[in-house]
This record gives sequence, C-alpha cells and structure tokens, in this order.
Amino acid sequence: MKPISKIKSQLFTFIFLSIFLYACSPKLYINEEKRYQAGTLTEAQIDSLHTFLKQNERLALKDTIIIKYDFNKDDCWRDLRYQNAEFLNNVRWTFQKNIQEKAEARSNVAIYQYREEGKSFSPVKSKGLEIETDSGFLKKLLFNEVTTCGTSAIVLPNGKFLLVKSDPQFSALLLNAKDIEKKLQENLVK
Repeated sequence: MKPISKIKSQLFTFIFLSIFLYACSPKLYINEEKRYQAGTLTEAQIDSLHTFLKQNERLALKDTIIIKYDFNKDDCWRDLRYQNAEFLNNVRWTFQKNIQEKAEARSNVAIYQYREEGKSFSPVKSKGLEIETDSGFLKKLLFNEVTTCGTSAIVLPNGKFLLVKSDPQFSALLLNAKDIEKKLQENLVK
C-alpha cells in the first residue's frame, strides 16, 4: 500500500498536468454568445497593421480589413484527411472562390488569409490557397488565443475590431456592416 503523501503527490501532479493541458489546448467556440470578441486598436497599432499588410503584394490595403487566421496543429479539418486529391482540390477551389466573390462584392474591404508559422496544417489548408505565413505580428496583435478552426478578424477604419472565434468556413464574410456594428456594440459592453 502506498503512503498517503505519495498518493497526494501523484494526485497533485495529475491535477496540475490536467489544468496545464486544458489551458494550452485550442478552444472550440460553438456558443454564438462567446464566439465573438470586440476591441479597439490604438492608432499606433493600426499604423503597424497597415505597414505589415502592405508587405502582402497580392492585395491592396483598403478601409476595412478582414483576416482569416489559422493555427498550427489545428485539427479542425481532420475528417478530410483521408480524402483523395481531387476532392481536396475541389474544397480548396470552392473556399477560395467564395473569398474572391465576397471581395469583388465589397470594394472597400481587403480580405486576407494568414496562418501561424509551422508545418502541421490540414491538407485543405496546406496548399493551393492564397494563405500567407504570419511572422508572429498578427498573432501577437489580434490572434493571441489559439482556437480550433481558426479565428477571423474584422478591423474597421476607426480601429474597432470584431473577432469571430472558431470560424472554419470564414463566416465573418457573411456579416454585413449592420451585423458588424451590432456585434461590436454587444461585445464591447460585456
């Protein structure tokens, strides 16, 4: 029979490791109320964001910025892991086409796709899309909470921003100006 102190020590170690693993694992937001987070960037932060995004030669900077951000080692698309190459290419093409259509319909919005540095991305997010790799700037500025299925940010010209957490389908693109303003109001007062 083990001494009580050894059992307490093992129990403490187990509880500590459980808490540590929970705190470090990506969060999955399915509750609409908790899925959104609002805030305001300072003028210096907006200037830094604009400077950073101007380095992206694919897009011209515009008034409103929407960024889809994916995290390394995300398991969101794991169900597609065993699909054939043609199916994966169709998923990529459909995803990219949706973004392009939304961008064409919104002349004052620049839509970016970024991902965290790393090598462990789903087959859907690993190639064939216009995804840039973040040097750490965006993660520190807007995407510091690792979420399952990534997070999208909508940054308005006045510096107000809305984060849409656990956003696999880039549903931030579905929000119109009225929806964004409503979500900002709801989440800035929490």
